[in-house]
Amino acid sequence: MPIYSYRCSSCGNSYDAMKSFSEADEDDICPICGKTAKRQFSDPAAVIYKGSGYYCTDNKHDSGCCCGSCKGGK
Repeated sequence: MPIYSYRCSSCGNSYDAMKSFSEADEDDICPICGKTAKRQFSDPAAVIYKGSGYYCTDNKHDSGCCCGSCKGGK
């Protein structure tokens, strides 16, 4: 079961709760004050693939790139 983050609008308490997918859209009850807590949404982490196994066009190269096939190549 996934873990969701919640924040209470009354006391400001932030906490995580493990809920099923069907329960995820519902508001939760704050364990501190007992009032309604809303689910928090976070931005996904940005992933940058670097290394010799990726194409030059997959990641922006700097001017010191030496791969030869991108615009920054020498």
